[in-house]
Amino acid sequence: MRLKTLSLLVTTCAVASGVFASAAGAATIGGFGARPAHFNPEHPATRAYFIRSVPRGGVFADSVIVTNSGNRPITLRVYPVDGLTGATSGVVYGNRQDKLHGAGLWVTPDTSTVTVPANSQLTVGFTVRVPNGASVGQHLAGLALEDARAGKSTGRFSVTEVLRTVVGIEMTVPGPSQMRLNLKSFSIAPIQGTTYPSVVVNLANTGTTLCKPTLAVALTGPGGEQHATRRLDTVLPGSSIPYPFVWPHSLSAGSYAANITATRCGPRQVLHGSASLGAKLVNSTVPASLTHASGGGSTIPWWPIALVGFGGIVVGTLFGRRRRGPSSA
Repeated sequence: MRLKTLSLLVTTCAVASGVFASAAGAATIGGFGARPAHFNPEHPATRAYFIRSVPRGGVFADSVIVTNSGNRPITLRVYPVDGLTGATSGVVYGNRQDKLHGAGLWVTPDTSTVTVPANSQLTVGFTVRVPNGASVGQHLAGLALEDARAGKSTGRFSVTEVLRTVVGIEMTVPGPSQMRLNLKSFSIAPIQGTTYPSVVVNLANTGTTLCKPTLAVALTGPGGEQHATRRLDTVLPGSSIPYPFVWPHSLSAGSYAANITATRCGPRQVLHGSASLGAKLVNSTVPASLTHASGGGSTIPWWPIALVGFGGIVVGTLFGRRRRGPSSA
């Protein structure tokens, strides 16, 4: 039997606009953590992540305090990452291997690696340079610190664990701002690997600010009219996602007309359309938590993670001889 490798990425984040981890302190995982070295006492969230207004062509420098609560030194990789919208809304961050396309390009750490002594802390600086052609509005990047030692178990089934912490850097480029969500299309499909029904709504944040929209969906088809409403997590400006709106009722095969409304993200948006379902989808065993939006501190609802067998953490998997990088977290 060939050795199979499972690559596991565990990330703790400090995120923007109320969707980040606790604003009271550092983002901590695996015995090390990081927090802003400077904060605004009148804005408690800045204890956990950076919030800056920076004009086009502007530059600012700051630093994070990195702590090591372990009994031996730890070496960390330091690198910038893009802030992204997760598949089910909410903020996630790119991986170290991912090419930067967004605000992560603006961030330059003072060093690429740092060794923190046991039971100690030190400061790591970074500089942000906003390009002259930056678009008006909110932009999100992150400064990631990743354990350079990838722990690996022994045996026929090997697990590689990568630990990192990310401190968010939210930047606003001043100018006329707009909050707007665009509803593109929808379909009816089961949640992958299950018979749980979902209405997949393709949406995009076409405005300049982060927002948390509310979706209200009315389906009319076999069995009459059904309604459901859900508050999404953060959708970043310029991002598009196919949001899987877990449906709280069983759906019979047949044709459905949909009326989808989005609010709390700029002007009210409405999408009308129709879709066909080839087989019945039942929700008799859908956990209650699947039919409700995730809570405030979570960047990714737990159910997609549970479907691949790892509830509560973001994982990337690889089986076979070639090793790929871990998935976004």
